Amino acid sequence: MLVVAGLDPSGGAGLLADLEAVRAAGAAGWAVATARTAQGPGGARGFEPASPGILLAQVDALVLGAERPRAVKTGMLATASIARTLAVRLGERPLERVPLVVDPVLVASSGAPLFLAEGRPLGDALAPLLSRARLVTPNLPELAALTGLDVSTDEAAVRAARALPARAVLVKGGHRVGAPLDLLVVRGRVTRIAGRRRPGTARGTGCRLASTIAALLARGAPLEEAVRGGKRAVERYLDRAAR
Repeated sequence: MLVVAGLDPSGGAGLLADLEAVRAAGAAGWAVATARTAQGPGGARGFEPASPGILLAQVDALVLGAERPRAVKTGMLATASIARTLAVRLGERPLERVPLVVDPVLVASSGAPLFLAEGRPLGDALAPLLSRARLVTPNLPELAALTGLDVSTDEAAVRAARALPARAVLVKGGHRVGAPLDLLVVRGRVTRIAGRRRPGTARGTGCRLASTIAALLARGAPLEEAVRGGKRAVERYLDRAAR
């Protein structure tokens, strides 16, 4: 599968964490860097985006050979220009039918911004990519930022998820008060996936979740099975981090 995201040199999030999750899910990963970031255990200090031209060169160098990816996952995209360029490329051969999982990374865990909308509303800046997505995986603050809608209740979050132009949305419940509850919104159906709050914190959980889901889709799993598998993988990661 193809992973398109920022490079976190600490490995706590971004491409290095993505590839670790992909391997753990039994798939192989190709990595395309959208940006170099300066971040570590103390938080993010800034980033330098790749140009749209070098982004396309990275993608084409990988996908125009004998092998083809069976899924694509995007994380940090850095700029609206990169998001738009990638959306166009993913609509062309040989990628136009490959399942796409979009993790809409907007800010780092420390609160530092990781996406430049270049003067456009966030939802508009990412709309071309979201409209190609098999699944989008926003947390509650990301969903609110993308849609401008209320997400304070499950019903409101479902309405906001349905406002996104993706085929399916996994609303992550880690920011809820109390036990986490994820909402998988697929057309007229909502599947509630309960979890258990773990002690402590860990960076890169969103990266690992979306990458694991994409890896399982690449291996042929149905969407809900891939989502539940991704949840279990993140729970194991959090349990190890808490030891």
